Amino acid sequence: MILEILKEAISIEIYGREYYSIFSELVEDESAKSLFKGLSRDEGEHRELLENEYRKVSGKPIDTGVLDEENREKARRIFPESLEPLGISETKDVLKLGIRTEERSIELYSNSAKKTDIKSSRDLFLKLVHFEEEHKKLLLDASYYLEQEGTWYGYSPPTIEG
Repeated sequence: MILEILKEAISIEIYGREYYSIFSELVEDESAKSLFKGLSRDEGEHRELLENEYRKVSGKPIDTGVLDEENREKARRIFPESLEPLGISETKDVLKLGIRTEERSIELYSNSAKKTDIKSSRDLFLKLVHFEEEHKKLLLDASYYLEQEGTWYGYSPPTIEG
């Protein structure tokens, strides 16, 4: 059962990474681009953590080829055929879907932590709950400020001093 949960979790992270990656290319605002590039990177890191746990529990690596393609295709279907920059209305819809995806991830990881007796898996799921709650908060903040002011909030791109 734990291997199926890990496969589902990996699948969600693949989808999230692709979703945020595509979205980062469609928005014009640099803060928004940075926000979504960061979320995409985070989802990729979560995937790696889950794949490592799968390998640890099963004794073999997971074959993600099919998961990759299925979830990339799901993410691509959400976006308009034209990859023109998105307007505010479309952006709000994409943010709402991102929030729902984060909520689904939080629920999956919370429930999975309760179902497993494997300490390392439980600890990983609880860690991922925290990460996904932070993602949800970033998206909610961005959505709120976009709704209020038509601007992005909650993320500043890193600066390099020197």
